[in-house]
Amino acid sequence: MDFLFEFFSSTALALLGALILDRWLGEPQSWHPLIWFGNWANYYRRTWQVSLSASSSLQRLNGVMAWSLAVLPCAMVLTLILWMLPSWLEWLLGTVVLYFTIGWQSLREHALAIAKPLHDQDLPKARAAVGRIVSRDTSELDETQIAKASMESVLENGSDAVFAPIFWFLVLGPFGAILYRLSNTLDAMWGYKKPDLLHFGWCAARIDDVLNFIPARLVVLTYALFGNSKRALHCAWHQGRGWKSPNAGPVMAAGAGALQVSLGGTAIYFGEAQQRPALGEGPDPKAGDLDRAVELVDKGVYLWALLILVLI
Repeated sequence: MDFLFEFFSSTALALLGALILDRWLGEPQSWHPLIWFGNWANYYRRTWQVSLSASSSLQRLNGVMAWSLAVLPCAMVLTLILWMLPSWLEWLLGTVVLYFTIGWQSLREHALAIAKPLHDQDLPKARAAVGRIVSRDTSELDETQIAKASMESVLENGSDAVFAPIFWFLVLGPFGAILYRLSNTLDAMWGYKKPDLLHFGWCAARIDDVLNFIPARLVVLTYALFGNSKRALHCAWHQGRGWKSPNAGPVMAAGAGALQVSLGGTAIYFGEAQQRPALGEGPDPKAGDLDRAVELVDKGVYLWALLILVLI
């Protein structure tokens, strides 16, 4: 092992090990730490969430407290463990932490579970598969709408579930990776603009926006490198800013532009139709375009891994 450290940093080796583990083992289903964290976070939501009749400032303050109590103890325990471990074990802990915080193989498996029935024109099965990764109503989607929903999810989650954890691992080590993943999980749980979460989930949503800001812009450049670069950057700049999420918009617009397809448009969320801005330029996507979206993320991961091995 020592000779490897002479050529590569422990950070680069941890990244390589985590990516290999993720592709080999995939995401644990029944014992993933995020399942435990979700139960932990739900306890603090039940404890701190107040009635909707309370003032918005009190709801936000309690949301800040719930976020802090859910996330910070976990991050502090990890920091303590890192401090106590011998230096030669740091790379191993980094590998394990990063493995649990990225979802590259899981993203691929979910996308391929949609793509196969979509290729076979089995729309009921494709609708059921896409319903497992998006929050919109999928019961009446046609082929184009299924392809749109799944491609948007792949492109956005490529940033959230793969590239952003890697970025924060590079910046702050295992602490950064787990801080990001827990924050992103709370945004997925609490960051909806529904009456019961509009103010309580404000903190979780804003922190996630901040943590994703730089990684999302790097992902825009990454997607642009492996497709129509000019169109990807144009769409990210001119279309992404009009999206409801300041980070998802540019990322999805860049991916759609790179792949030269049109995403966005009307979608049903929680029983209500939402008119969303158009993303990308080109024809509506089909089943094969979902495969291309997965390939786009894969190529980006390979590029990041290569650059980190060479430069860090």
